[in-house]
Amino acid sequence: MNASGGATSASDCTDADATSAGVADLDAAVEHWQEHGWVLVDGLVPTADIDHAVEELWDLYPRPEEFHGGDPAHRERFVGTSFNQGHRFPKADDEGPAFRSKQFLGHILFPYKSPRLNRLQVHPSVIGFARRAMGTADIRIYQARIWGKYTGVTNYEQPFHQDRNHNVVPDRLEPGWWNLEGFLYLSDVEDDVAPTEIAGGPGDPTLPYEGPPDGERISAAGRRGSYLAYRPDVWHRGVNLTRPGGSRFLMSASFKPGGADWIGYDNVQPVSTARPWSSFAATCTPDELALFGAPLPGHPYWTAELVDALERRYPGIDAAPWRDALS
Repeated sequence: MNASGGATSASDCTDADATSAGVADLDAAVEHWQEHGWVLVDGLVPTADIDHAVEELWDLYPRPEEFHGGDPAHRERFVGTSFNQGHRFPKADDEGPAFRSKQFLGHILFPYKSPRLNRLQVHPSVIGFARRAMGTADIRIYQARIWGKYTGVTNYEQPFHQDRNHNVVPDRLEPGWWNLEGFLYLSDVEDDVAPTEIAGGPGDPTLPYEGPPDGERISAAGRRGSYLAYRPDVWHRGVNLTRPGGSRFLMSASFKPGGADWIGYDNVQPVSTARPWSSFAATCTPDELALFGAPLPGHPYWTAELVDALERRYPGIDAAPWRDALS
């Protein structure tokens, strides 16, 4: 379902009208997410922005034709660079829905060794939508990673579930307390390359798992640049890649309200002295750094000495906003 409530395929719109269609339906997208718990915002990020960044994706992953070309070195590269979260599940049959450890191969955590993909992680269209949907400007990025899948790695079909593992306490599903999970599509995600499947409306995540309500099952298929946003009360699942030689790439971009320390998943502090983060931070505005928890200019944390230290830590950063706010 797209932001206007109808089914949309990659062929429904041309690149030329993708951006205007997304903007025109943004109010409806916000309303749909707030009412139903999920929405696929068609063409939220312009295709040109996606394609510009994805040129660097192949520095992180084998190209699909390489992976499926028969050279085991490319499969070994994919497995060797993946962060699989350490999931351990009981052995499952090859057929049918189940959680399988290999389903979670293909994760690469932010920041990436790719300046363009790092900037895509804070794309203003995605940040703007998240703020509008959540109803607050004070948000944090709490999950940031790329997830690549290739046909044949495993059976990716999962049972329907809710993402209760983003919160150490039961989710409070009211305005002001929402968190927003999201996938930005880096490739066209058509029906045979594992689009997320949504089961009807939201359910109560404070109750024991009983499975989703009976009713419509919706494929969140969409073209690159689309953004699937959902809440932890939404029943959803991964499905299998069936296209010969197929692949699928998404960027996780999930948000929580500022100060919601009980919600979390990824964090950048352990890598905040490494070059990928340092290079990215040097390009950030105060508002962008605040998405990762940095105090905004004017916060009592800052002193003149600390602003000097910020410039030394991230050479090239424009520290003027922090310095100007000291007075």
